[in-house]
Amino acid sequence: MDDDTRFKDLTLPEDEPWMSHGFISKIAAQVSLPYRKPKGGVKEIERRNGSLVVRYVSGADCLPYGKYPRLFELWACTMIKTDDPCFDPETNTLHLGTTFREFLRLIGVNVGGKSLHTIKPQLERLFKCVYIISNNTETTSQGINFTVAEKYQIDWLRNEPQSHGLFENWVQLSQRYVDMLRDHPVPVDLKVIARLRKPMAIDVYWWLTKRVYNLRERVTITWQQLYRQFGSDSELKEFKRKFKLAVAEVVEVYPCRITLGPQRVTVFPNQTSVPTVTQTRAVERKRAAAPSPAPARAGESERKPRESIEAHWIEIAGWGEVWMTSELFDVGPARAHLEGSVDSVSCPVCAFDERNRALHGYIQESLF
Repeated sequence: MDDDTRFKDLTLPEDEPWMSHGFISKIAAQVSLPYRKPKGGVKEIERRNGSLVVRYVSGADCLPYGKYPRLFELWACTMIKTDDPCFDPETNTLHLGTTFREFLRLIGVNVGGKSLHTIKPQLERLFKCVYIISNNTETTSQGINFTVAEKYQIDWLRNEPQSHGLFENWVQLSQRYVDMLRDHPVPVDLKVIARLRKPMAIDVYWWLTKRVYNLRERVTITWQQLYRQFGSDSELKEFKRKFKLAVAEVVEVYPCRITLGPQRVTVFPNQTSVPTVTQTRAVERKRAAAPSPAPARAGESERKPRESIEAHWIEIAGWGEVWMTSELFDVGPARAHLEGSVDSVSCPVCAFDERNRALHGYIQESLF
């Protein structure tokens, strides 16, 4: 899946300081791995978020669970997205070594002999895990299946003196997994993650910072929907209790506006945790704005902002962009245009400007 600049506003401004932020895949920001070791030898779980369905299948003794698989994916996604030398794009090989351990220390994870013994089997479980992803509508079916890794070697538990030299620690990731990490990842604040201890709190934070991206009005989600999305090793009532604790942990370090009602959860418009290009440019425009213009002359109607008259790229969160004026923009036809549920001949968005025609039906071509 090729990168697409229509999602460029999910990337950070170029002057952001290195390692103040990381990246996580869009899949990880929408559905979650188990929090605890699945009971009863269960080796397959399913997570749902709207039309997105992800099935995790274990190729090991059990599915990966807890914080370490999540933190590994955060690190791997960050290394791939930032073209770090520890990742070889020719072979899709990610060198673990001290780089991964230094990353863990950076986000406040104490790395020692005991933790390395805990991390190793979790990485082995993740590397053997199979992702079965589908995103179906009434008219189209899409799917992609892959194993996380093709080959790997972890030698950091050898009981040998350091004088024997550094041991090789690496994993050769599958191309599809690399594509999932590299294509349109979500920026996250490493300072926030460093203060989150529970795996569910990490998932809630990733979900919220993606969910509020370009959110213009509040959105409500039922508890049942969240239960299918995040899953749990307990009943719905216990899940709600744990989810509320996770949200409380998140809002202490990321003040996102969210209310937890008896039947549903409501998320309100808010800035993403890491300012995006769009948000940064908006601040820059305000700072550079000229003083207020002189009052209009008698009989002259107030002029409309230039941006609302002239066409510009308008974002539809999680869908893409359309070239349109603010006055003519309607989210319904814009989504139908990007989804391809209306033919291009009668599509009003395509008719407005030729630039839109190249994007008609884009969602059908992109699983994520």
